Amino acid sequence: MRIKQIAAIILVSLLSAPPAFAVNERLALVSSEGENSVTILDLLSEKTVKVLPTGKVPHAMAATPAGKIFVNNRGSRDLTVIDANTLTVTATIPLPATSFQLALAPDGKTLAVVYKDALKLTLVDVATNTIIRTVEIGELPTAFKGAMMKHPAWSPDGRYVYCPEAVGRTIVKVEAATGAVVKKIALTVGNHYLHASPDGKLLYAVNESSGEGASSLSIIDPATDTVAAELPLPLGAEEKGEGHHAAFSPDSRYFFFGNLGSSGLHVLEVQSRKWLKVIKTGKGPGHPAISPDGKYFFIVHHKDGVISVVDIARQEFVKDIKIGDGKAQAHAAYFTPDGKYFYAVASQDNVMAKIDVARMELVSTMPVGKASMFFAIKEGESYPPTE
Repeated sequence: MRIKQIAAIILVSLLSAPPAFAVNERLALVSSEGENSVTILDLLSEKTVKVLPTGKVPHAMAATPAGKIFVNNRGSRDLTVIDANTLTVTATIPLPATSFQLALAPDGKTLAVVYKDALKLTLVDVATNTIIRTVEIGELPTAFKGAMMKHPAWSPDGRYVYCPEAVGRTIVKVEAATGAVVKKIALTVGNHYLHASPDGKLLYAVNESSGEGASSLSIIDPATDTVAAELPLPLGAEEKGEGHHAAFSPDSRYFFFGNLGSSGLHVLEVQSRKWLKVIKTGKGPGHPAISPDGKYFFIVHHKDGVISVVDIARQEFVKDIKIGDGKAQAHAAYFTPDGKYFYAVASQDNVMAKIDVARMELVSTMPVGKASMFFAIKEGESYPPTE
């Protein structure tokens, strides 16, 4: 009788346990600008699970904690909504213009969308897929080349959205609850991306070229909505200024600036606000991703086929890892939680690359759609950031 009871308990435990795939699941959802689709890869088996249709030229993604993924389409006036739990397209949200980028609020309830061809901010309710409001943040110019707006950024408390607009070279601060334009912060150079300092007290604005090849870092005080410091980027004879993305060191003492117009990371000492050095990398370093142990940057490039590894503490180049023959890479990057593997996409080679972090070597590649430029990750029931 005792044996039967034990057997019954074991059977109930096995039947009530979650499926093994759900526990060990690791999927990548990779957007293809060339094929207007999202390829879903099982990163454990390294096989394609499914391909989903999107709008035209799908680029970036924002994933909610519940697994709803919003895809910004840069060739059509809409967002594609994917349910990562069922791996299906569940909605298409019409927009007033063609989106450039998007950002999810800290509480995961509201999506901010800005545009290539309009000076507007749209706020979307992620639960209902409906537009809450669209805010006019500037007047359209008679002529302008390039994207009018770049990456929106939320304040840590979710109260404001900062919208970099390239037409007037300003950062427009909008109150999310009311849609009121609170402030227009003037810059000398158009901004690409905003990084909040680790303590949340400052915004580090990574700026692009002014047209004369110059670039800069603007340090903004959100308490006063003023530029506390304007730090021109020191450039070598063969370099141009194309500020893209950046990262703070784990101890917050240094800020590493990715310049697409160079072959190195520019290092700023945060306290003194002095540029210290340039660390060698491949061409066009865009996205420095920090390893889970805080020891290394693995750098995604937009003008080279290598992932450059940088020792953060020593501020030294370690190694280039070749992931493709092409010169363009996607904007996303991902370390697995255990720090064992790193993933990036070689866009011109149409593959996702898997790197063994300890060995710092490419171990495999998986086919993806043409001109894939971003990917989201489903890690079990979580959706970790990839940018």
